[in-house]
Amino acid sequence: MRISNRTPARSTCLLVITTVVIVFGTIIGAGIVTAQSVPSQSDGQYAVVQGDECVTIDPLGNGSQSVEAFYDYRTPNTEPRSYNYSSYGTTHLQEDDTSSLFLYEGRDGISLVLLHDQHAGDTAGGAVTMEFTGLPDAGEWVIEDDRYEGRDDEFMHDRTSSRITWVYTDGRNDGAAFRGGLDDDVELTIDPAFNDAADFRLYEGTITDWQVLSATENGYERTSLDMTEPIEIRSDGCPSVSVTELEIDDTVTTGESVAITATVENAGQRTVTTAVPITVDGEIVDKWDVTLEPGETTTLSTTTTFNDTGTYTVAAGDRTMTMSVTGSGDEMVGFGVVAVSLAALAGVLLIRYRQ
Repeated sequence: MRISNRTPARSTCLLVITTVVIVFGTIIGAGIVTAQSVPSQSDGQYAVVQGDECVTIDPLGNGSQSVEAFYDYRTPNTEPRSYNYSSYGTTHLQEDDTSSLFLYEGRDGISLVLLHDQHAGDTAGGAVTMEFTGLPDAGEWVIEDDRYEGRDDEFMHDRTSSRITWVYTDGRNDGAAFRGGLDDDVELTIDPAFNDAADFRLYEGTITDWQVLSATENGYERTSLDMTEPIEIRSDGCPSVSVTELEIDDTVTTGESVAITATVENAGQRTVTTAVPITVDGEIVDKWDVTLEPGETTTLSTTTTFNDTGTYTVAAGDRTMTMSVTGSGDEMVGFGVVAVSLAALAGVLLIRYRQ
């Protein structure tokens, strides 16, 4: 048996004709292009919301010790004792002239921990007032720093709300810890007032930064907050509404009505109402206010026309597509030239094939 690596002439002609037909059909069939869906970032269990900003946070700690042991508040009446009335267990998290907050996963559940300034640091003291609303009924302030007779700090509690003012001198820090009910649904608001804005002030030190801490694989990270605006700590994560698909004709002619379709998904853990604008080269051509339940998806559609030829960028949310607008006769002229050329080529090949 002999195997030849030659392709017969008739087979070659059939192959070329088939290729021409496929190319011809591809040109005719060009149509709608769908934007690829990009997976959304998963939400953390807890989130800190301030205005339009939202950051997910993870609790520090591994559940091995109580928040009291972790905080390690020392006075002359504790063992070990100290006359500095400060937290000795959180010195690695403390910073000069900085107020910090974070969640701590302790042996008895999740706690909210607050730290103001740094023990034995280069600080001249300070003053901080914070009002807390939405505290869980099941919780309590298990650490009040300071807690002793004749203290300058002021702790006022009323079931699910508290107003606390801390004042401390140089070389010391203050803080508190609330435990109970934070493992469940939480919507807790903290309204801060620092320095001269505090309810009262005894020392000249100044807080210059307000931060929230979040656990990471290698330790923790800090996010600075606006010192003049309240925050909300939530247990249902940050909103995660995104446009997952954007559909539009990739080529249209001037004066032609063009359909734009966007698919919007709420991948978060809570109901969200948000605005979804459709823009062309940055200018809004349509806009919807949509409310989506967790896991819900909706499709939005609009139409627009283009009066000028050129290339345009259409966007919905974080999805973008580029489309071309040609003159009313441009597309058919170009198409006719290609069609005639391909037909002529197919005819020549067919004649050769019959010969």
